[in-house]
Amino acid sequence: MKKLFEGIRVIDFGNNVAGPLTVAMMADFGADVIKVEKPGVGDDSRGFSPRIEGHSLSNLWLNRGKRSITLDVKSPEGKKLFLELLSSADVFLESSRPGVMQRLGLHYEALKALNPRLIMCSISGFGQTGPYKDLPGYDMIAQAASALMFVNGFADMPPTRIGPSIADYCCAYNGFGAISAALFYRERTGIGQHIDLSIAECAIALNDHIPSGFLNPKIMRTGNHHALMGPYGVFNGKQGSIALGAINPNLWGKLCKVMGKEEYAEKPGFATAGDRAQPENLPKVIELIEGWLDSVGDIKEAENMLRAQGIPCFKIMTLQELKDDPHFLERGMIAPLKTPQLSMKTVLARGNQIHMSETPGEMGIPPLLNEHAEEIICDVLGHSKEEYEALIESGAFGKTN
Repeated sequence: MKKLFEGIRVIDFGNNVAGPLTVAMMADFGADVIKVEKPGVGDDSRGFSPRIEGHSLSNLWLNRGKRSITLDVKSPEGKKLFLELLSSADVFLESSRPGVMQRLGLHYEALKALNPRLIMCSISGFGQTGPYKDLPGYDMIAQAASALMFVNGFADMPPTRIGPSIADYCCAYNGFGAISAALFYRERTGIGQHIDLSIAECAIALNDHIPSGFLNPKIMRTGNHHALMGPYGVFNGKQGSIALGAINPNLWGKLCKVMGKEEYAEKPGFATAGDRAQPENLPKVIELIEGWLDSVGDIKEAENMLRAQGIPCFKIMTLQELKDDPHFLERGMIAPLKTPQLSMKTVLARGNQIHMSETPGEMGIPPLLNEHAEEIICDVLGHSKEEYEALIESGAFGKTN
């Protein structure tokens, strides 16, 4: 066995980011992922920017290593084919709004009767139950509902959206882990199960301000600095910015020595991480560090001086610097994605962050819309070429003009 999920078939009925990424990661590790898309338009992410030669870069990355087929699951022929796929599948991922699968007759209890070993993962904005279950949800909505947005930004400014789709990605990583755990359980028992994942709940799980915020209603946004410990934040110099954390006594003492401010190592109001984060003391801590950065001038030299003392820090990387970073290139975190549909044949993208010694992952080729329809119908489901052509005429894959 050379690939972790070799022999595992996944039916991807997901859309946008969280669902498709969950099973794209499974494809990286050898799963056969069949992506069932909406006729004519496919996954919404096919319309996302940026685009190269008419193809969305986001869609290419989110759907790497999959096979694509379009099915009209509201048509009798399309639904019949979909059920055939599900009867042969190990995992079914869907990201429809709660209630849609019930109306289509594709809910877990019906599918469990069809395929008791099936693991079904439902990803939605707020989960399959509760007062919010019918609300539509995107990453930004989850950031708002989880109070992540409330604690992000500066105290004297309105709440700020976190730039990357952090809730979607967190949900995808949870989905990957949950499906893996369910497969492990099935290996032991032979029984499948239903996984109910909420993008908003995954965002709440990320929000480490919750315990202190529940206790202290005055907890607010603290910008580039931590509300409870310092120095732990972003500090600006003449030639750039650096993230720096010196929160235990040893690191704080070393930082004071590097800055030539040894007297602050045990000075009242500055001796502990909690003291230094207090509103009356944090401005002085920032002033000390940023004054020292200005005196050094070159932010890279300051970074080297801090690293020499073992102080956790990193100059704020630009995207262009990250693209050429030797560490992440060596580890394959910045890696080429094969794109035969483009004239450039590969695009530089994020690689796989999970490094496994025995079953390493590898990004596969993203599919064109409906590219593998004949292959899936004939090779996977065993229909004849004539049956496939009749299914086209029936509208199973969407209406033809």
